[in-house]
Amino acid sequence: MEIPMLTKFVNGLKMFLASKRLRWLTIVFALGLVVTTVLQQLTIFLPSAWAVATLVSASFPMFFLLTAILSLLGLQRFVASEESYRSSMMLFVIWIIVSAILQLYFVFNLFDVFMFIYFGIAFLGWISFQAYFSTRTSLGYAEKADVRENSRLVKVLVTMSHILCYVVIFGALAYVLSINLTELVSNPARLGLLILGTLVATLFNFFNGMILGRQRDKTTFANVALIGLFISLYSGYFIYNAGKTTTLGFDIVGFVITIFFVFYTMSSVGSTLASRAEKETRWKLSKELSVALTFFLASGYYFADTILPILPSVDPVLGAAMGDLTKLFIFPLVALVMELLFIRRAGKVLEPGAELPPEEEPVTTEEETEPSEEPVVEEAAEDEETEPSEEPVVEEAAEDKEPDVEEEEPSDLEEDL
Repeated sequence: MEIPMLTKFVNGLKMFLASKRLRWLTIVFALGLVVTTVLQQLTIFLPSAWAVATLVSASFPMFFLLTAILSLLGLQRFVASEESYRSSMMLFVIWIIVSAILQLYFVFNLFDVFMFIYFGIAFLGWISFQAYFSTRTSLGYAEKADVRENSRLVKVLVTMSHILCYVVIFGALAYVLSINLTELVSNPARLGLLILGTLVATLFNFFNGMILGRQRDKTTFANVALIGLFISLYSGYFIYNAGKTTTLGFDIVGFVITIFFVFYTMSSVGSTLASRAEKETRWKLSKELSVALTFFLASGYYFADTILPILPSVDPVLGAAMGDLTKLFIFPLVALVMELLFIRRAGKVLEPGAELPPEEEPVTTEEETEPSEEPVVEEAAEDEETEPSEEPVVEEAAEDKEPDVEEEEPSDLEEDL
């Protein structure tokens, strides 16, 4: 039995295993995730090792950034071999050392560039990709709700689901406040961002309710309700994850969910970039460039999300919740934009326009006028040969020739007579 969602997820990951070079890059990506996780846990027992952990962990995103640049120039063979894993290993050692040296240069000379690459591009970029693809997946499920008529039962169910969205959002906030109020009050920045993010999710739900009111008599009514429900569930999870009690030990549940989101978004991004690679366009992405860009964003996000809590200049509790707090702001905004685009696209599909009648009218009139004269002539010829009744023929001929007589000024003829 085939499960469509699981099949789509697996097919999206197949691009990363299409060749030896791509498989090697996938191995390096997995190695980077393991190394980053181990070093982050090491700093819990040895806080002074944060510098080494940051340098080594940041080398993996930089390696994939360099790979993407070389792949853009068509020089991917100098990063990984297509024929031998041993050659790829030797090249990796060289390029990972180059990446580490670049990290040192950026940190001591171009620290703003370092922060922009990892937190401005990779961290925020990957979260935006997550929001985009999660919303697109939700819209995919929403489009399957093909409701042609909004009955009273459908409107009641949609109203209940909209109320449930508020219950999920405020219920998640009330729950984390009940289990972790003391820790949240002791960290005003975290509490303030959590409340502000909850208001953003609520504001999205409010606008979604206004859209529901405008769409109540249209076929997109149930679709809009489903996307609102999906986003409220996402927001409820982010509120809980950002406001729960902080644990110093290894959070296996949080790690599994983070890895799942990384691979889920990696599958979606990989599928999109792979389809772009197959298109005959002027600006074409190779599979190596697509994979390298995907791994740069994914490893860069994971590095930033993992390293933030161990940086001396950052509050560890706030740093640990920063990823979920950022998602709490970005997901509703991206979802609102995509929902409006979905409604606009659906409106164009449902209202094709009134161009067909004007195009058919001149064609039908020309076709009708041309053959209409021929049968009259043929009937007249047949009537003349058989001569069954001459009077109808004369009347028809007179009627047919009336326009010609009118053009020859019949009033003058009557005066002569």
